[in-house]
Amino acid sequence: MSVSIKINGRCLSAEPGQTILEVARSHGIEIPTLCDYPGLPSHGSCRMCVVEIQGWPNTPTACTTPVADGMVVKTESEYLRSLRSDLLRMLLAEHPGACLFCPENQNCEECMITLRKAGVTTGCRSCPSDGACTLQDLVKQYGLNSVAYPVRYRALAVEKEDPFFDRDYNLCVLCGRCIRVCESLHFTHIPTYVKRGSQTRVGTSFGQSHIEAGCSFCGACVEACPTGALWDKTSKWDGKPDSEAQSTCPFCSLGCDIRLQIKNGAVIGVLPGEGMSSLCVKGRFGVPEVVNHPDRLKHVLRITDGKAVKISWDEAYQLAAEKLASCAPDEFALVTSTSCSSEDLFIARKFISQVMDSDAAYVSTEARYGSNLSATARLLAKSRPLDALNTADLIVCLGLDAQYSQSVVEGRLLHARERGVKIITIHASQHVPGRFADLWLKPEPNGEALMLSSLAAGRPDAQGVDSASQLIEAAVNPVLVVGPEYLMRLPAAVEELQVSTGAQLVALAAEANLVGALQAGFGVGKSALLPRVLYLIGTALPQNLPSDAFVIIQNTHNLDEGLFAGITEGLVLPMAAFSEADGSLVDQSGRMKRLSAAVLPPGEALPGWEILARIAQAMGKSGFDYRTAMEISAELAGQPIAPFKVNSAPEWLICPSEHDFLGAPLQRWVEGLRELGFDENKEEQHVPVAGK
Repeated sequence: MSVSIKINGRCLSAEPGQTILEVARSHGIEIPTLCDYPGLPSHGSCRMCVVEIQGWPNTPTACTTPVADGMVVKTESEYLRSLRSDLLRMLLAEHPGACLFCPENQNCEECMITLRKAGVTTGCRSCPSDGACTLQDLVKQYGLNSVAYPVRYRALAVEKEDPFFDRDYNLCVLCGRCIRVCESLHFTHIPTYVKRGSQTRVGTSFGQSHIEAGCSFCGACVEACPTGALWDKTSKWDGKPDSEAQSTCPFCSLGCDIRLQIKNGAVIGVLPGEGMSSLCVKGRFGVPEVVNHPDRLKHVLRITDGKAVKISWDEAYQLAAEKLASCAPDEFALVTSTSCSSEDLFIARKFISQVMDSDAAYVSTEARYGSNLSATARLLAKSRPLDALNTADLIVCLGLDAQYSQSVVEGRLLHARERGVKIITIHASQHVPGRFADLWLKPEPNGEALMLSSLAAGRPDAQGVDSASQLIEAAVNPVLVVGPEYLMRLPAAVEELQVSTGAQLVALAAEANLVGALQAGFGVGKSALLPRVLYLIGTALPQNLPSDAFVIIQNTHNLDEGLFAGITEGLVLPMAAFSEADGSLVDQSGRMKRLSAAVLPPGEALPGWEILARIAQAMGKSGFDYRTAMEISAELAGQPIAPFKVNSAPEWLICPSEHDFLGAPLQRWVEGLRELGFDENKEEQHVPVAGK
């Protein structure tokens, strides 16, 4: 039953349990806050939201005070304005604030631009949050022109040792947002209050780095910070974005919704999309470094005897058309990456069959999965979204490590555990969710398949399978969450377990658009020898190319400084990145997710589908006169899903790593990932899995 209250003379209806702040905001009444943050429980530490309530002797905080029937509230008065001003001055007594009250502060941006290069932030003009600071906004709103209290500068060193964000706790106002968002999303305490009294500040336990403390670098704390205390390293001095665009993260099969932050025609940051509480480290911090990397290809190049010269697009189309037209179907192959959009994949497959009259359609991932790809495809066909965890009464994690990659799963698991859901994890080494699972089964080296088979058959053994079997048997709605490693190495054993238990399945492939590539009909080539004409889209160059081979390299980045050395004749075609072209991806559960052209591509780069379509047109082929990606999407929607058929991957196909993006390990473009141990996968690029 609703209650009636009056705020600033307005009669309003509210639900029992709502706070004054919630009711006020739902009716467009603004109350200033610093510590309040969407999705977090009320805190009341900043006290900026104090209000007057008729009949109450004090001024309670609106964020912690529940409404009551007949309550009469004032959110604005001279007394409240004076009280909030004093509260704000007390906060500023320990916050660098000289710039806030300087009469010349409007001129600083013009005459002291280089201040931002200072190593230590001491004022607004040299703060990364200048223009996007809640504290700054409140000072302006309340018209403060002095602190009026003794000022104390904390003189703390700026902490820069962690890979993705810097911490300047001189700017911290102790609102606790970073601490509470970490507790709420991950049920961990990476940032916490340290010391006591006037020495209280935010830090980590025992002075550890964030890596040592077990941080997953989801960036939620950075997003929650209302001042410049926490800030991305890559966008620290870019300022406030001009706009944002909705898109999809292309770095794994989850396809998380993201908001690209745009300024001056460039992507400067990424925030979680609508309904997303956080992102993994790759999606949250990696995108700007990837799309703005100096190694981005910007010009069309012709390669002759290992040397590259610039040519026009028309010259490239004609040369490609001549070489492809003179090539027999069995002398041609096209290899593409699962990082490409579904529109790129559809046009590539159409190009292979209708232009080249060939079936040499390869995806580089084939070399990583080998003969396991058929079983993996069957699992992906059954895979459900992460929402399946919301109704599970038992979750079994198979080879899942959500410490860094796909860390959004960790939050889902923790929330499930809070509801009383039991969690079993099978993993041979330290991992997340190993630190909070109810039962952790540790298989012997190379004993994972045997353990899964024992679990499927209900056979007890010395490794704790019996306890897990009892939990599975008692569960009404069990869910298997399969990590990338088991999905690649042990899909048949996982399939056996899923069939025997009848559990729902959440299969988390490492590759972003693997489902889309399989649906498009890739994986059917038969060539054992390197072809005479090789078309590579977002994939690494094979070794030992024939001396007469013609190679077309279509990519966003120059993968290697010595890339052209082994090529006698070929073309390099610059391709637009996912943030520069409209399109779509298919996530691990078969849902289509949209990509948006948020910014223009660099130099002469074009969308991947457009390059292929123009080459087809130069060869006189009809059916490739597309003007937009939406036209391709419409045609793609009307196509039946290709029957899945995998032949053995050819020996010359280069094996990508788990964190591959368009032909190179993601850590090549994102420096901070190397500090998290992502270099361990570097050698995988040239090592195919057993069973190929």
